Amino acid sequence: SGGTRSRALIVVVVLVVAAAAVFLLLRAGSASLSPEAEQVQKIRMKIHRERDAIAVLKAEWQFLNRPDRLQALAERHLDLQPFSVTQVVRMADVPNRGPKVDAIGRKLEDLGLGLPTETPRDRKPSATTPGGRP
Repeated sequence: SGGTRSRALIVVVVLVVAAAAVFLLLRAGSASLSPEAEQVQKIRMKIHRERDAIAVLKAEWQFLNRPDRLQALAERHLDLQPFSVTQVVRMADVPNRGPKVDAIGRKLEDLGLGLPTETPRDRKPSATTPGGRP
């Protein structure tokens, strides 16, 4: 546990130092560049920083997802019980679900409001509305 933590910390420190060194080297060389070349250099630096940040995030992810750490967190925060043989059943023993019930639709039917309603598209053109639209 302690060795893994120190390895992750070393990886993070090395990545930060490498990024700083590359930044200083590129900064020193960019003094005599044209505006276009300077812009390309800035974009390359940004890409490099993003890659370094991704590497740091990957190292942190590996550190946080260690099985021993996850096991300790599960034991501390979850009330998991050991698996029992009686929990295993055949698929044929699992009861079928009943039909889905639309509780709102059923209540509307009970109130006599379950009939379909007329929409503007269902209406026929009338003489009072120009173009047949309500």
